Amino acid sequence: MSWSVCQMASLKKPTHEDANIMLQLEELLLMEPNYRAMYWFWRVFHPQKLKTSEEIRRTYPPTSEGQRNLDRIAAFWESAGTLVKNELLNEQLFFDRFLVKPYWDALKPTVFLDRQETNEPRLSENFEWLAIREEKWRKQKPSNSKATSRQ
Repeated sequence: MSWSVCQMASLKKPTHEDANIMLQLEELLLMEPNYRAMYWFWRVFHPQKLKTSEEIRRTYPPTSEGQRNLDRIAAFWESAGTLVKNELLNEQLFFDRFLVKPYWDALKPTVFLDRQETNEPRLSENFEWLAIREEKWRKQKPSNSKATSRQ
């Protein structure tokens, strides 16, 4: 059986350097304006359940504070994805701490539209990769919380 690079990377034990990088990412999230953008995402944007890029753009036009928040969120996950994809941050440690998929699912319509409008298929590619990788990782590593194990 052949192992992919991602499978081998997930077997590596996290290092102190991984922990430091992860804590730096955490600090970035807790700093303004990122903290405000994440708070806004969960309290305002996510509950709206906007499904299409048209709905999102109509509600949050390009110059709006909401669009700036979405851009900040996408940029954060793109950076995190770049670190994990290039094995500069241990993916097991990362996925044990962060949830990416809700952000990707919510922003995917606008990312795809932005790619089309800019003719740049690489736009947010590491954010997308991270969400796909997280889904695979979570299937292989079910939660060991008591709440999940009772279901």
